[in-house]
Amino acid sequence: MTLVPSAAPAEQVLEPLDGPEHDAVNRARELVARIDDETAADLAARTEFPADLWDWVAEHDLHRVGIAEEYGGEPADIMAKMRIAEVLAERVGVLAWVWGISNCFAAPLLAALADEPTRKELLPGLAAGRRRFAFGVTEPGGGSDLFGALDTTLDDGRVSGRKRYCTAAASADHLFLLVREAGAPAGGTSGLAFALVRTDAPGLSMSRVPTPSFASSFGTYEVDLDGVAVDHAFTGPAVKAALRTVLVEERLLIPAIVVGAAHGALRRGLAYAARRTAFGTRVDSYQALQHQVADAVMDLETARHYAYAMARRWAAGAPVTVGADVAKSRSVDAAQRVADVAVQLMGGIGFTRWGGVEHVWRDLRAFRLAPITEELVRNRVARTLGMGRD
Repeated sequence: MTLVPSAAPAEQVLEPLDGPEHDAVNRARELVARIDDETAADLAARTEFPADLWDWVAEHDLHRVGIAEEYGGEPADIMAKMRIAEVLAERVGVLAWVWGISNCFAAPLLAALADEPTRKELLPGLAAGRRRFAFGVTEPGGGSDLFGALDTTLDDGRVSGRKRYCTAAASADHLFLLVREAGAPAGGTSGLAFALVRTDAPGLSMSRVPTPSFASSFGTYEVDLDGVAVDHAFTGPAVKAALRTVLVEERLLIPAIVVGAAHGALRRGLAYAARRTAFGTRVDSYQALQHQVADAVMDLETARHYAYAMARRWAAGAPVTVGADVAKSRSVDAAQRVADVAVQLMGGIGFTRWGGVEHVWRDLRAFRLAPITEELVRNRVARTLGMGRD
């Protein structure tokens, strides 16, 4: 495949962020510098887990980020994690989740819920890139109704039920499953628990869910569990707090990833439009296109700074649950418009793999549905204003 070459525009489109940066952010920059256009395109087109990208992340010590030093890690707050995600995503798009799935979900859950022997057993392997985790929350009858449809049960050390949309499950060593303890009332948050199971455990089977988006690279799976023995079960009041932390940080990492992915697509689109002529004029000189680009980038930059503002509040210990939802919604909306403009700048070539931007435009669409729909975000905002419920 012959890709359209890319080049950075004369000035940065996104403004630098204030404050010192974590050392790992520079290591992320070193990593993406080794990924050329052809390699990035190959990663985006794959239908299997990008194990080489995982290994490159390990070589640059990025799996260590966010894990305590005593387990071989490197402490970092949500701001540092977002910057790493944004840097990676600019080059590899939403495949930046290859770093985020384990580090930003499994590591915080283990730190918050596991006892010391379990942390010593599992965290060093994750920090070194030797262990992979996947996350199972959604059930076939669920979606945004996370707790109302939570039917997977934990009973006497065994899990039974079904999970859907478990990204990268087949390439993981362990699955973190949100379950409900047997006998707890259905609906609501009563009896919530996490079960950690091995993907090769007897009674566990999975089938791939066909998806055209970024999950085609990771693979997303439906997982059936028939009395699967758990390696570790985490129960009690701490589960709710740990789940809240993971969900908030997921909603803050998504803006970083989609902004980075959109920025990468825009760089390619601008470079192409600067070289391409139509009717004797450079394509990027047409004001109709300039205004589309300007409007999209202004929205993207606004959403980006809002997301980082919410992250600063979260790092300072302030509650940002609805603010994180808004950050996710605004960033995804703006990023998809930027990716759409990037396709438009390239014309027909933008809709082919040669252009290197169509997969970003397609991948970002998934985030309007997950992990929380745009409609539910708006409902939550309305509730904060004291508006009634249906």
